[in-house]
Amino acid sequence: MADDDRNRFGRNFGEGYAYVAVGFQLAAIILVFGGLGWVVDGWLHTRPLLAIAGFLLGTVGWFVSLYYRVQRDTEAAKRETRKGKPEG
Repeated sequence: MADDDRNRFGRNFGEGYAYVAVGFQLAAIILVFGGLGWVVDGWLHTRPLLAIAGFLLGTVGWFVSLYYRVQRDTEAAKRETRKGKPEG
């Protein structure tokens, strides 16, 4: 296998693992923000109002973060594709 093919193969695995990490990040955000809301609800006796608000806030924040990440990755892929093509 040529060095360029190995680099491309390894890069694809790295990108895949990065997006698997995004899934774990969503689960962690739901647990953290929802859990914090649940704890504060216990202190204020407003259960489940802040737990739901924490869940929604964390999830919306995660989606915004994911949107910008995909946008950034797409632009980087476009630049890389343009860089590899001969101008003509």
